[in-house]
Amino acid sequence: MLKTNHHLDEEDIEKYSMGDLGEPAISLFEEHLLICESCQDRVAQSDRYVPLVQSASAEIRRKNAKWADRSRWLFPRWTPAFAAAALLFSSALGLQWFARRQASNNQPPVAISLAATRGNGFGSKAPAGRALTLQLDFTAMPASESYRLELVDSRGKRVWQGGVNPQDTHGAVSIPGLSRGLYFLRAYAPTGDLLREYGLEVASQ
Repeated sequence: MLKTNHHLDEEDIEKYSMGDLGEPAISLFEEHLLICESCQDRVAQSDRYVPLVQSASAEIRRKNAKWADRSRWLFPRWTPAFAAAALLFSSALGLQWFARRQASNNQPPVAISLAATRGNGFGSKAPAGRALTLQLDFTAMPASESYRLELVDSRGKRVWQGGVNPQDTHGAVSIPGLSRGLYFLRAYAPTGDLLREYGLEVASQ
């Protein structure tokens, strides 16, 4: 219960500004307000603040109602059925992609002979998405037990790296399937020097 010899608490001030403070509390509230300048200032601040809050709240409710009306137009009642159909369609596409990928994975690697790149020509071509066995030409290259290999795309981004020992594999190296585009396979000496670059064009099957 309010007492005239104590300052008003924030909750009662807020209720007073909003018109929610009933009898007999309002009588004691206003009785204290007549003799306390500090509480008068607090009530004045609350009187300025509460309308602003009420106005902002009303604006938010108005925008929410407007968005609800718009969402009903954008997303009609048949949306669940449409979503289900889209899900079935995307699932069918996914199954087709998976089946094609499995079939591609079950196929044997494609053997490709690579020769050193000259100019802008790409003499070697390979199908996309198929594992490849690349036969590298090491003619006239420095003798070495092994070479470090790096495969990059046309932007120079590395997509695969490995190594090859010509004496063990006769210059053959296996790599996973690639997407369409132009690639360069680079052979490095153990010292890190670039010895040879091979061009490879990957196209659709």
